[in-house]
Amino acid sequence: MTVIVYTLIIICVTLVIVYAISRRSRSDFSFLPGPPSPSFVYGHSLDIAQSPVGTRYNVWQEVYGPTFPLKGPFGRSVLVVGDPKGANYILQGTNFERSASDKAVLELFFGRGLFCAEGDEHQRMRGTLSGSFSNQSIQEITPVFVHLAERLVDYWEKKLDSTSHATFDVTADIHRLTFDAITMTMLAHDLSSTGSDIPTLLRNITHSPPDDGLDILLRLFAEMFPAILSMPSSMKTWCANLRKSLGSVARKVWLEREHGAGMHAKLLDDLGRSLRLDLFTPTVNDASAKEHVPEDVVITQIIGIIFAGSETTANVITECLYELARNPGIQKKLRAELVGFETMNGRMPAYDDLVKGSMLPYLDAVTQETMRLKAVSMTISRVAARDDAIPLHIPVKDRQRGTNSYTVPVQAGTLIEIPIRDGINVNRDIWGADAAVFDPERWMDPKRLPETVKWVQAQGNMLTFGDGSKVCLGRAFAIIEFKTVVSYLVRSFALEQVDGIELEFYRVGGNTIKPVIRGGGFEDTRMPLRVHRVA
Repeated sequence: MTVIVYTLIIICVTLVIVYAISRRSRSDFSFLPGPPSPSFVYGHSLDIAQSPVGTRYNVWQEVYGPTFPLKGPFGRSVLVVGDPKGANYILQGTNFERSASDKAVLELFFGRGLFCAEGDEHQRMRGTLSGSFSNQSIQEITPVFVHLAERLVDYWEKKLDSTSHATFDVTADIHRLTFDAITMTMLAHDLSSTGSDIPTLLRNITHSPPDDGLDILLRLFAEMFPAILSMPSSMKTWCANLRKSLGSVARKVWLEREHGAGMHAKLLDDLGRSLRLDLFTPTVNDASAKEHVPEDVVITQIIGIIFAGSETTANVITECLYELARNPGIQKKLRAELVGFETMNGRMPAYDDLVKGSMLPYLDAVTQETMRLKAVSMTISRVAARDDAIPLHIPVKDRQRGTNSYTVPVQAGTLIEIPIRDGINVNRDIWGADAAVFDPERWMDPKRLPETVKWVQAQGNMLTFGDGSKVCLGRAFAIIEFKTVVSYLVRSFALEQVDGIELEFYRVGGNTIKPVIRGGGFEDTRMPLRVHRVA
């Protein structure tokens, strides 16, 4: 790191301290009980970033209740809202939005797409993309999921060769499959088979280690000095190369109008219809025009969809396989259901079977439980756009007055974290004493689900896919893909844990959760499993 960068950091630190002190009286939650801050410089931020999943928010929740304060860098107050009524109010309302720094980072790296837009602009972009993820669209593209699942089964069969079992990392294969699922259904292109640099670029971006102290400080400084984001970095280079490579692919598919056999270009088709023009065509009649205005729009949306649609689904499928390996009884029951279905129908499940939970109830239960317990996002972050009071189901205790309150006042600019993975989805007050246990049986009998799950008003009574106007656009896509892949793998193979290998889960590559082999460092994001062939 250069002397200039160090100097810049020192200057910024000084300014931030002044800035933080000036804000303390405006966003102070000292009347609420919460964990003591381990550091004035980093607050709780560094501790959370460097700690494995399941060791912070859920632990604090047991002590302080679902709504409590934390500290950000330099004493900045953060309000954790793990209360379902409060979370619903924040996500469904219009008074809370993504932070300016989060939006700036997303826009700088990926362009102004769906994931950094707000208000009317967000709704317009969402409307443009929604057709690609409609039920009709997903029904049409499900054969691609089946093809990829069958291809992966064949690949694993070859890995086993003449032996009955083998041990190997499953994460790379699953990530490749979900990447292919997006590109083959949205871009009509099988990028994994072309030698493209795109999979490598995506891996570099999504496997960066958890934030360290410098990352946390730079993000804070960028709130006040956006120019910091213009500094050279490996991430910026990877993202620029990704945009260039994806642009070439999208342009080729659109101009040549050539779809690979059995593939779809749902995203490109919908963007073209929405923009009412030919994509990648100059917007003026000058033949020498070099700027194709729609191209930036197209590439930005493609990048966002690829990240959201491949990375997250791959992580959830991988974690499901891990839980099935840890719970052989659950795995055997699921396989028995799949074998029974195949015997009765003479085929594996198709779209109509997967979309109806009653056709394969245990597969549906495993899916529901995985989505609840293995949410890929640790938290949803929002900033109060104006002064407000957040309503709660579970009251907070004002330790200064000694009274309970069902609302928490917040000032404009207050940073709010809604814990998902270790918060609302595993809250024992909502899900019962066994909330942290992977148990699909809870979904088989409606009477087993406590009435309190209805406090979470999002679809499925969980916040895995978010809620409100920014609820995950590809929810149905992800669930059908998940069910397809898991059903084919479990029908064909038995999975076991590997002796001597212990896994921990960390927030790696941004806000998504990945397995890390204990003692191997954050770069060792693998999940080795022992795979047996099933007759």
